[in-house]
Amino acid sequence: MITSSDLATSVRTSLHDSIHMIHREDWAEVTMDASPYLQYDHLRALEDVMAAETEFRYVIYYSARNLPIGVAYFQVVELVDNGSAYREAVGRLGRGIGSRIIKDLKVRSLISGNVFHCGDHGSFFKKGVSDAYRFMAVEDTMRKLDKGGYCTPKASVLIFKDLWPAQFGSAETLIDENYHPLAMDVNMAMDIDPTWRTLDDYQEALTSKARTRIRAVISRSSALEIRSMTADEIRLSTPRLQQLLDQVLARSPFSFGRLKVDVYAHWKEQLGDRLLFHGFFLNDELVGFNSAFVLDDTLDVQYVGFDYDLNPAHAIYQRMLVDVLEFALDNDLRRINFGRTAEQAKSNLGALPVDMRFYVKHRNRLANKLVGPFLRSVKPDAFEQRSPFKKTLV
Repeated sequence: MITSSDLATSVRTSLHDSIHMIHREDWAEVTMDASPYLQYDHLRALEDVMAAETEFRYVIYYSARNLPIGVAYFQVVELVDNGSAYREAVGRLGRGIGSRIIKDLKVRSLISGNVFHCGDHGSFFKKGVSDAYRFMAVEDTMRKLDKGGYCTPKASVLIFKDLWPAQFGSAETLIDENYHPLAMDVNMAMDIDPTWRTLDDYQEALTSKARTRIRAVISRSSALEIRSMTADEIRLSTPRLQQLLDQVLARSPFSFGRLKVDVYAHWKEQLGDRLLFHGFFLNDELVGFNSAFVLDDTLDVQYVGFDYDLNPAHAIYQRMLVDVLEFALDNDLRRINFGRTAEQAKSNLGALPVDMRFYVKHRNRLANKLVGPFLRSVKPDAFEQRSPFKKTLV
């Protein structure tokens, strides 16, 4: 338990630009109860694979007694808008004051968090530290990174990414520091009824129309073979897996970088069955993959890749969603975070929208004041929310 004296102004930081330079034992001591996304080996694999494309910063917070009490993780990446609902907002962030409009809408960003995972995975403190204090400590570090020459060239914007509704109150501390809340596309999430043991049980809870829809997906995708891929199989298939992922990323409305699929082989070795990585094969040819991490009793869906030309005939993407549901049922999980995009397809299965927010600050004070009202006014794209169940689940 952290005491009030541990949170005094004498807290010091140890900052490094590579995970290979930090004190591994201290990092592990703080993150023993954190998600897999903040574990040392997970981050090391990501840095080793992505170092040429992404900059990383790592911080350990120490108390006056020289005890590690918290960690923070930052990435420096370019936010690229390819035509999203946020395009005007991104353009305003990139312009600043007196600079020309950025033609391809790329904005250099310093991010508290991990752009390759949805959710708040930028920092973790030991038990007894509130989210409000955590945000305050990390924000102070963000300012030091920005002003201390740790990011060259400097980032245009500072971002806390993917906060959940339960954290909005604690994030008032960021608003006090002139960050602006930006409503992002919702995360589609689904609670799993404990009475569902199999896909048949789940289908019994559906309306006849929804049941017909899911059976049609299974029928259209019947030629697909779904295989769980080992780390070695991922390595051998990396070129094709990357092609499939790039097809999806090319259609994303905006991105924070291009994940290299190589990293999944390392994560599979680390996590085993706690990482779902399934290949979808048509006539023995790899035509898609999906991935998801088991976080306690939650399945957190990450990237998918698939052949868009074959998708209409074989319902590859829709079958991936059903596959995720089957995995959760088979492993007695209680919740699925399906992530953003394809909201209607996910609502067909019973997923509901959960609001997410970025907190954004332009490093130019005047630009930040001017862009603030606009960022606050941006709303995610609307979609048709469907309810596939016979009755409301409790």
